[in-house]
Amino acid sequence: MENRRTEVLLASYNGEKYIGQQLDSILGQTLPGIRILVSDDGSTDGTVEILKQYQRDNPGRIFLSGCPENETGDKTLEAGKADIPPAARNFFRLLSQADADYVLLSDQDDVWMQEKAERLLERMRDIETDGVPALVFSDMEVADCRLGQIAPSFFDYSHCDPTRLSLAELLVENPVTGGALMMNRPLLELVREMPAACFMHDWWIALCASAFGVISCVRRPLSLYRQHDANVLGAKASGSLEDLAGRPDRQAQVEENYRRMFAQAAAFGKMYGRQLTDGQRAVLRAFLALPLQSPAGRLRNIVRNHFYKSSKLQTMAMCFTIPRGVNW
Repeated sequence: MENRRTEVLLASYNGEKYIGQQLDSILGQTLPGIRILVSDDGSTDGTVEILKQYQRDNPGRIFLSGCPENETGDKTLEAGKADIPPAARNFFRLLSQADADYVLLSDQDDVWMQEKAERLLERMRDIETDGVPALVFSDMEVADCRLGQIAPSFFDYSHCDPTRLSLAELLVENPVTGGALMMNRPLLELVREMPAACFMHDWWIALCASAFGVISCVRRPLSLYRQHDANVLGAKASGSLEDLAGRPDRQAQVEENYRRMFAQAAAFGKMYGRQLTDGQRAVLRAFLALPLQSPAGRLRNIVRNHFYKSSKLQTMAMCFTIPRGVNW
C-alpha cells in the first residue's frame, strides 16, 4: 500500500497571477512523492513560462501536457464536445493521461493546506475496497484574492449539504468541488472518457462515484478556495431568499443551467445506462421527465424520488423555474 502513486491533475489557463502559489502548496504536501501533471489550454500570459521554470526546478515532479508555444492540447478529444465547458474539457484531457493509484484535481488559483493530500488519503483508505470506485472530498475555506478569509466553511457559505450523495440528489445538485476531491484508480478508469455533455467535470465524477461506488466527506477545510474576477464558477451564497429574488434578473442563465443539467443527465444515461440497476434507471427516467411535467406533477416527482436540493426554497423553486419541455 505504501508504494502506491499519487498524482495531481492541474488545469491551467492564463493563471500567471496565482499558479506559483498553488504549485508551491502542492509541492509542500506532507504526503511524499506526489507527481503533478499539468495541462495548459493555450495561455497567452506568462503561465507556460512559469510552469516550465517549476518543471526545471523540480525534476521528476512536474510534467507538462499541451504546453509548448500556446498549443491547445489534443483537439481530437474535444471534437463534438461543445456541451462541455473548456475547463472541464481540459480536466478530461488530463484524466485521459493520468496514471496513478490516487488522483487529486487542482485548480490553478487555490492554495492547499500542507496535510490535504495526506488527510484525504487516510479517509480513502478507510472506505475503499478492491475494485470499487471511491471518492473523498473535503470542505474548503473561502478566501479573497489575497487569501483573506471570506468564510471558514465553503459548505456553510454556499448552503451546501455534503451528505447529499445519493444518485437522485446528485442529479439535481453537486456538493463535490473538483479542487477538493481525491479518487482511486477504479473511479479514474470509469471517468477517463469524455461524455457527450456535462455541466462540469466534478459533477460528472460525483455522479459516477455515487452510481457505482462510494463517497465520503472530510468535514474540515483542507484548502483555501480563492475567489477573484476570473473564477469559472466560484463560491456563491446560494439558496437564500436574496438569491432566489434575483433569479428573474438572470433568467436566461437559469434556463441555460437547467438545460445543461438535463443534458448531463441524458449523457449519463447514454454512457452508463446498461450498467445502472433497475432502480437507478427508474430514478434517471423520472428526473428527465421533470421538464415535461406541470408544477404539481414536478412536486410529486421530486418528493417521490428525493430530488432535493440543499435548500428547501430551491427545491420548491424547481417546480416553477424548470423551463417546460427544455431541449437538451
